[in-house]
Amino acid sequence: MFTKEHKKIKIVATIGPASDSPDMLAKLAERGVNVFRLNLSHKNREEMLQNIATIRSVEKKLGWPLTIMGDLGGPKIRTGSLDAEYMLESGQKIEIVREQITGNDKRFSLNFPSIIDSLEVGAEVYLNDGIPKLEVIKKTRDGVIAKVVVSGTVKSRMGFMAQGLALEKFELTAKDKHDIKVMVEGGADALAVSFVQTAKDVEAVKKLLPKTGKRPMLIAKIETLAGVANAESILHTADGLMVARGDLGYAVPMAEVPHIQKKLINIALRHAKPVITATQMLESMTFSHLPTRAEVTDVANAILDGTDAVMLSGETARGKYPAEVVSTMAKIVNRASEDVTPREFKEEDEISDAVSASTVKIADQVKARLIIVFTHSGPTARRIARHRHTQPIIALSPNQDTVHRLNFSGGVLPMLVKKVMSFDEFIIEARKVALNNPLLKLKKGEPFVVSAGVPFGQTGTTNMVLIERA
Repeated sequence: MFTKEHKKIKIVATIGPASDSPDMLAKLAERGVNVFRLNLSHKNREEMLQNIATIRSVEKKLGWPLTIMGDLGGPKIRTGSLDAEYMLESGQKIEIVREQITGNDKRFSLNFPSIIDSLEVGAEVYLNDGIPKLEVIKKTRDGVIAKVVVSGTVKSRMGFMAQGLALEKFELTAKDKHDIKVMVEGGADALAVSFVQTAKDVEAVKKLLPKTGKRPMLIAKIETLAGVANAESILHTADGLMVARGDLGYAVPMAEVPHIQKKLINIALRHAKPVITATQMLESMTFSHLPTRAEVTDVANAILDGTDAVMLSGETARGKYPAEVVSTMAKIVNRASEDVTPREFKEEDEISDAVSASTVKIADQVKARLIIVFTHSGPTARRIARHRHTQPIIALSPNQDTVHRLNFSGGVLPMLVKKVMSFDEFIIEARKVALNNPLLKLKKGEPFVVSAGVPFGQTGTTNMVLIERA
């Protein structure tokens, strides 16, 4: 049966050496994980397909939907070759140049030279996750001059992040293209696209997906200033957003990250598309059985902001307490969900938007404790769920892909049902689910609200809301 966490904000967990066994995956799912993330940066074809097969096996055993998301590595921005490893001392100056050179402690280059043009005076530069830290003090004909702010080592092919950083052109790496093909072959439900700056970047990935059959949904990772600025247009193409706070915290001043998080969540809710808040949510639990109070507050605030899902990375991939961290996350999710404020949206000019808004209002007025939605591809359930009202939503769909996709949407319990072709079948199925479901069984005669589209079986026809009794 389902666990109670399935009706709340969704939990995404990264699998790795600490969590990729069938027993541990089952334990994590039982404690509240809805989506399993595969970090493709560190996986080959055999590992990917094995992970997918194991998750599907666990899904079949447990009897409820588990969603699989592959996270593409994306372009890795790094220092070029250096002739040795050097210690950079605070106050020291060093030049970052466009020309591809063998660097030293005076000058070095990058594997993406055009990035240097986006570095402005005052921009903070981070090597190897922040140590050393540099600050751009001057632009030159050959590149930029930076001052060392925090001492540390520089060497060949170190990670490079900076405020204002932007790629001149988004290009999928050979590994990304390979990984997309493997994920499609394995039947993954979603792909997270790294370093998205414009809608065209999402389109580049979409072109590599099959024209027919199962197509994984695309989650755009927002981790650059350009991605933030273009989030609205990106969501016209992408199926959802990820607030990738790790790299985002290097690309913009860190004090801006909480405000950007709120902005991105609001944009996703307006578009009725899922949004995931990620990075360092319960980071201390990688090595400790207890989170910090600040982490608990952070997770709760993301939920109060309106996020659909919260994500665990190293905590479950390589941490000492993967099951405990999921249990902790589930407790925070459940408590914070009780205080989420219902939302209204002004741009309800489509029939489906108007019906969705009416659904939650009617449910409140008749004191219905449950909303049941018939949906073929998922938008109806997401439009209703974005209002964040107290009633749990059971989304019934004859489409297994839709059921997996709705695992990203907060407040929605997706269930696979047989296809209904008539109004009478629709009412019979709705009453049956209202009386017997794994989330909230109503008593005979209790009211519930149903939303659907007529004619049945067609996408984008949400035009009906009914009050029924169990």
